[in-house]
Amino acid sequence: MSHKTLAELQLTLQDFLLDKTQDAGDLTLDTPAFSKQERLEIYHNAYRLRLIDTLRKDYPALDAYIGEEDFITLCQEFIAQYPSQHPSLRWFGEKLPVFLRAHAHWQKIMIVVELAEFEWAQVMAFDAADTSLATLDELRTLPPEEWMTLKLELHPSLQLVDCYSNAPTLWNSLTKDETAISIDLTQEAQTWLMWRENLQVVYRPIGTTEVWALNTFLTQKNFADVCEGLCEWIAAEQVPAQVAQYLHHWIRGGLVIKIN
Repeated sequence: MSHKTLAELQLTLQDFLLDKTQDAGDLTLDTPAFSKQERLEIYHNAYRLRLIDTLRKDYPALDAYIGEEDFITLCQEFIAQYPSQHPSLRWFGEKLPVFLRAHAHWQKIMIVVELAEFEWAQVMAFDAADTSLATLDELRTLPPEEWMTLKLELHPSLQLVDCYSNAPTLWNSLTKDETAISIDLTQEAQTWLMWRENLQVVYRPIGTTEVWALNTFLTQKNFADVCEGLCEWIAAEQVPAQVAQYLHHWIRGGLVIKIN
């Protein structure tokens, strides 16, 4: 074996694991039981198995839906195109939905793409930072003259996921009952609101006006801005009450962390 520094040995092994080089024979020795190449292949395979296991934990419904053989093939293709770039495996599966949307085969199967997007949104929601929550008492005691300039800070776990398929229902069936259901596709997307409540990821479908209101508050617009925009869908005299109802629902659900 050549006399390399520890850093050089680590870099050579890393390049071998990432298929950047096949010249790694000086990293180990032949033994009676295994050749140099066989010993290196153990590391090479173990590395990929660890990455596949990570993807399986982040995307259990996707794994169940397309089957083990296709899932492993998909993972191997993904690993080759998106090698791990972060010290933590927490972020390794982030680009899998992007990969699927560009994949020659899987991009044509909307339920697979959206199932992956829905699962990654849950990962993001579950891992979001903890924070204190606003209360209904804060809203009730807000002076009337301050309502029109009211702004919200929303929980960091909040995710808005658009689906043209019934991916959320399929996810629930696969993870709870371990059974697939018939696939439905629609011409218009259904938006799902997802967040973490009491250490559990929850989600529900929401309508156009609630989506618009949430997105407007997320861009630091105020109550008056939201009311003005919702007049496109709702009679002007009914808008303030509708927005107030949304605020009550969001605060009760733990979606609001601060009222400004």
